[in-house]
Amino acid sequence: MQKPYLSIIGIVFFIVCSSAIHCAIAEIPKLVAATPLSQTAIQLQFDGQLQAETAEALDNYRIAPDVQLEYALLDQRLNRVLLLTSPLEIDKDYRLTLPNIQTGIVVRLPSTNEITFGSGNSVTFSGGLQDTTLHVNKDRKTRNNNAGAEPTLLCDPTGSVFFVAFDLFDAFEDMGIREPTQILEATITLHVEQCETDAVQTVLFRRVLLPWKEGRGTSTRAEDNELTYNSALHRNLPWNKRPAQAMLAGIDGDTESDYNGSEDVAHRIDGTVEIQGAGKHYTIKSELLTDAIRFWVANPDYNYGYLFALQDGKAPIIFSSKEATDESLRPILTIRYQTQPPVRIEAPK
Repeated sequence: MQKPYLSIIGIVFFIVCSSAIHCAIAEIPKLVAATPLSQTAIQLQFDGQLQAETAEALDNYRIAPDVQLEYALLDQRLNRVLLLTSPLEIDKDYRLTLPNIQTGIVVRLPSTNEITFGSGNSVTFSGGLQDTTLHVNKDRKTRNNNAGAEPTLLCDPTGSVFFVAFDLFDAFEDMGIREPTQILEATITLHVEQCETDAVQTVLFRRVLLPWKEGRGTSTRAEDNELTYNSALHRNLPWNKRPAQAMLAGIDGDTESDYNGSEDVAHRIDGTVEIQGAGKHYTIKSELLTDAIRFWVANPDYNYGYLFALQDGKAPIIFSSKEATDESLRPILTIRYQTQPPVRIEAPK
């Protein structure tokens, strides 16, 4: 005869186990979006963090009809997964299913797409952004200081400038976008925190021709290979003309031979932006900026980004850096592109 207290224990055990299973199921992050990025890449976004063991297991994903999954990579933010696939067709409906999404969702690859680069959860690709200020002042003791970890970027009439570079290589390699002509347009968005004048001031930007590294200081002594007034890479690579002023007519960053030589920045200005007022975003665009992105897609080893400087104005302008607490204020690069390479027409022989 079964003892009553054993039955009670069994019931309690069943309830506890059922609750645990229910909680475990409830805690599985839900899929927020599935965005086809190219013919061979889809990015999944979830509402919580994932474990690499499950996120990168190909058996957890199905795409129909007739799509083979080749690789799954968990993003460093832990809430995104990049799926690499066999080629998708443009404007065709595919159904993606996961273990906790029985009905699946439809994904459709457009002929043109848009991605963003920067820092934080709001961009398509995060983590490949460098930015820092090169401070110009009379104090020689600070000329080997680094400002990479400061939450702001500065350009001012005394000559202080700032650097911004977005790493494109891994993203375009993963997506299989290798034709520079697929890049249709590029823009950079910066947020102005402070500007102590109501007058219009103009900021210019030039391509940087030497490698540099933002560092981890907040106007403190630089460690090796950090950007300073004296050096692009502290102790190892001094500016040709400090602080990053060497430029020669005709050396504009359009060819590989322009880089890693006797010039610090391009002679040509790739564009300008007019700044009037603080507390708002400014979107920078120019054909030369788009050309630069095309060049860096084809030549990722020479992507040293841009130097921004005050061209016309008398008051300092303070921008938000990638260390800004509010990630919506951080620098962003936006690229519009074709998701498949253009068709090559062979000339008749």
